[in-house]
Amino acid sequence: MKPKALTFDYFGTLVDVTTGGIRGMEAVLQHVGLASAHSATDVYHDWDKRTVQGYRSSAYRRYRDVAQDALTNCLEALTKGSTDGEDMAALTELLLTHLVESSPPFDDAVAFLDWARDEFVLMPITNMDTDLWRRSRLADYFPQVTTAEMARAYKPSETIFKTGLATLGLRADEIFHCSIGTWADIDGAKPLGIKVAWINRGAEQLGDFQARPDYEFATLEPVRGVLEHLINR
Repeated sequence: MKPKALTFDYFGTLVDVTTGGIRGMEAVLQHVGLASAHSATDVYHDWDKRTVQGYRSSAYRRYRDVAQDALTNCLEALTKGSTDGEDMAALTELLLTHLVESSPPFDDAVAFLDWARDEFVLMPITNMDTDLWRRSRLADYFPQVTTAEMARAYKPSETIFKTGLATLGLRADEIFHCSIGTWADIDGAKPLGIKVAWINRGAEQLGDFQARPDYEFATLEPVRGVLEHLINR
């Protein structure tokens, strides 16, 4: 089956979310007076871990709300009482503003999207609130999006992928998904019959019981050759 649409895990696959997230955490630590004592990189990764644990451990809540709980808990783990008297909703917004607005696009992603938008329908499937995603730097490439907020479910739930298929009005075998994510995207998409290209930017290793993607590349550039073969055969 020739693919009619490309879907993407947006943050990490198309934009460097770690850079944006670290910038946001630097601003948070500066605000609460912890910038000199703690690495923004380490605190960002702790916050990210807590956020993922949070949305995978309960019924659906907005990403903002999960992120706020995670930020409160990771700052308190650094210094007890550091969040006393702080407007945590505002601090969370500060962090998330940088995460979505300051995450630079990967060069290979821009080149790939410039080519792909003339050949396919393009749509992200992202574990993000809709308004936050719309503020991101590559949003103009995508006339449609499927967010966790729309589906009221986070990847790897099949619910968000089925919501994406319904939005596109396509079958699973008409979709080609590109993602840096392993547990979230490979595990979520493959059981539905969606082909997945794993964009393994960090040279990671899959676990013994991890679902396997259809393709694995270090960047998006080689995906073009795969797609050209599929559409021309």
